[in-house]
Amino acid sequence: MTPLFASANDQARRLARELARYATTPLPLLLEGETGTGKSFLARRIHRRSRPGKPFVVVDCGAIPETLLPAELFGHTATAFTDAGRERKGWLALAKDGTLVLDRVDALSPASQAVLLRFLEEGRFFPLGAASPRPFSARVIALAGPGLGAKLEEGSFRSDLYHRLAGFHGQLPPLRQRREDILPHARAFLAKKAPGFSLAAEAEALLLAYPWPGNFRELEAVLHRAALRARGSVVGVGELELPLFSWDAVIPALAQRRASMEEASKLYALFVLAAEGGNVSRAAKVLGVSRRTLIRLRRGR
Repeated sequence: MTPLFASANDQARRLARELARYATTPLPLLLEGETGTGKSFLARRIHRRSRPGKPFVVVDCGAIPETLLPAELFGHTATAFTDAGRERKGWLALAKDGTLVLDRVDALSPASQAVLLRFLEEGRFFPLGAASPRPFSARVIALAGPGLGAKLEEGSFRSDLYHRLAGFHGQLPPLRQRREDILPHARAFLAKKAPGFSLAAEAEALLLAYPWPGNFRELEAVLHRAALRARGSVVGVGELELPLFSWDAVIPALAQRRASMEEASKLYALFVLAAEGGNVSRAAKVLGVSRRTLIRLRRGR
């Protein structure tokens, strides 16, 4: 069975195999993980494998006021209220027999959780103003941030709703726990979005040293900006603009490949600039160079 994604990390590989096993079944899935770990990406891949060509509907549960949720989910008839005008399909009807993704499901209020639970239990729903129910047959994939277990324990997330959503509960490890995937993903991203670009050895060391609180999403954003700033086809340390504490990895990388004095001096200037919070005037004063010289170094000239 082909995994849903490639990884060199044991925990991530096990998850990929488990998800591949359940992808083509109607079993509801709950994916938990930090922002940027790939929950939405996986939901779409599961949909393509299980229900290709069918509707794919994403609902941001955290963005909908409690009072509007029923109307958004169920829709309404033309006579539901005075200003209804015409029938409006809700997300459940739009999903049809495809996939309904409930993003940030852990952000729902207790009242909204009850609304969700009812149609999941009954497999049907009533549009506002309708006298008869409509069937619900979409595959449900719920996405949640880390800490869902704590919400279950404290009672702010209903256990009965959890069991309806978590036919399988997968937890996506953050990027800082799967460092073996950082460089392969970075290289693949550059090959796709910036063909012909590569990473300098020190830049790779910096990527490995940084904890990536924004996970894959942050990594891709950093690389995209760096490729746009790079003067040549090699993305260096200066283009990454990562925080000061991650620079410790650069010195061993420089020593390992015996970098020239000119290159080492330039990298030290960039380090001082990072240490001064990006303030060119202060960094230039520390280095004993002009602002113009430091700006030229920062631009790779």
